[in-house]
Amino acid sequence: MVITNAKISYICGILPSNKINNCDNELFECRIKNRIIQSSGVKNRYVLNRKNNESILNLFIKAGQHVIDELSWDKNSIKGIIVVSQTHEYRFPVTAALLQDKLGINNNCFAYDVVMGCSGYTYGLFCAMSHINVANDKILLFVGDTINDFVYPKNKSVAFLFSDGASCTALEYSKDESFKNTFMFETFGDKSHLIIARDGGNKNPINPSSFQEFIDDDGNVNIAACMQMKGVELFDFMCNTVPNSILNFMKNNNFEVVNTEKLFLHQANVFALKEIARKLDIIDKMEELMPINIHKYGNASCASIPILMSEQGKINSKNVLLSGFGVGISICSLYIAKLECSTKLLFY
Repeated sequence: MVITNAKISYICGILPSNKINNCDNELFECRIKNRIIQSSGVKNRYVLNRKNNESILNLFIKAGQHVIDELSWDKNSIKGIIVVSQTHEYRFPVTAALLQDKLGINNNCFAYDVVMGCSGYTYGLFCAMSHINVANDKILLFVGDTINDFVYPKNKSVAFLFSDGASCTALEYSKDESFKNTFMFETFGDKSHLIIARDGGNKNPINPSSFQEFIDDDGNVNIAACMQMKGVELFDFMCNTVPNSILNFMKNNNFEVVNTEKLFLHQANVFALKEIARKLDIIDKMEELMPINIHKYGNASCASIPILMSEQGKINSKNVLLSGFGVGISICSLYIAKLECSTKLLFY
């Protein structure tokens, strides 16, 4: 699926103020901590500091205001607001409507939320670009999760992995048709059990048993109200299905990995990322072509790609690949023919 005349103008990532060193986790002995840190690659994580008035909405507000100020956008010119998250400010109303008010954007804009996980940024770009049709169209895309709300601290499979984080991306119309964006989607609903929070939805409302500890099939302590992740099966998916999906996407659209200037992938796990790079035959050029920051900021769920891109400063590249993959299970890849934008990483 191809969308032209839609360009990314600015990307702002934001992390909360509470920085956690995984070595300081007191719930696990040193041997276990060292093994997990080595396998995941995650040394530090960032978690909301609620005493500092931090929430997903306030992260979005700070990032959004920064983007508007940097671009000098007239708030009356913004056509729409899209929020992609699994951790909304309230059950309802939608977080996008709250942002319209808090940022002072005109009442004539559309505002809606999308529920997606690790593939959420590329899905969000598809939604935003689909609305950009005529001159002067401007969209703000907010993508982020406070995923640690669903992490049980005693569950060693996830306790060392995730960061809370958010982002704001500004998109607008360009008459230059070389701003060409090609999307690919894949969905594996039969694998939905690989990452799931079983209690808290319509099927299994929260109840006293939601907080009773149990031992999962992999020997991890968990509760039904929190995330359950099948690590071995998920790792196999990331190391095999994901690179094959990317290669097929490239082949079917006559794209060449050798001609791709940058690859920004979901920061899931350092070993999985290296295996993907190996299968794409770029392992020797990985540092140059495929940046990794999971060791510094952890896995920030749907915000991991924009946070990764936010460290780049100015981006002026042709043939850029973005790929998000995870909960669903889903994959969404995007090939951008021309990417010219500024970026900034903020800390709350």
